[in-house]
Amino acid sequence: MSNLISKVSHTIKNWWVFLIIGVLLVLSSFWMFSTPVESFIGLASLFSALIFVSGLFSIIFALSNRDNIENFGLYLAGGILDVIIGFILLKYPGMTLVLFSLFIGFWLLFRGFNLISLSIRTKSSGNEGWGWILTFGILVVIFAMLSIINPLIGASYLVYTLAFTLLLFGVANIALGLKFRKVKVGAKKIKEKL
Repeated sequence: MSNLISKVSHTIKNWWVFLIIGVLLVLSSFWMFSTPVESFIGLASLFSALIFVSGLFSIIFALSNRDNIENFGLYLAGGILDVIIGFILLKYPGMTLVLFSLFIGFWLLFRGFNLISLSIRTKSSGNEGWGWILTFGILVVIFAMLSIINPLIGASYLVYTLAFTLLLFGVANIALGLKFRKVKVGAKKIKEKL
């Protein structure tokens, strides 16, 4: 029994990766809300770097937990997609607003569906809090669809829509990181009692 608990306490490695990603996304959204004109001008650079770094952290998380989480391939695929999109956006900073909006929209759409899938798996495993992850995932999908359906929207609408979507996605990542931490700490406490 002690060996089983020891294994469980080491199942979730690097839970803090989601926390870091979430905090970065929330801070970025606050910056965008407070400086819409500057945000619009620097939007491509900010998102490109943020998406690229987010992808790297997601890949690290997926690879370090490949034997311990179900469907680690979704985390890995999400990280690889983030790195590719971030690289493309960094390489072509003069990309038009329409293409930029579509890239961001499809990126957020994929990540939103990823959150919805994660909430379903969280519910099926009997964990609480899956409803919040589902809600944030659905909201991310809705706002991503707005960017995809109408890429010629006004600059302020784009900035505020993306800032709000990043805020939702960041809060969902923070909640997920804290949920992973709770699992790890709970397993560690059980191990210490044994």
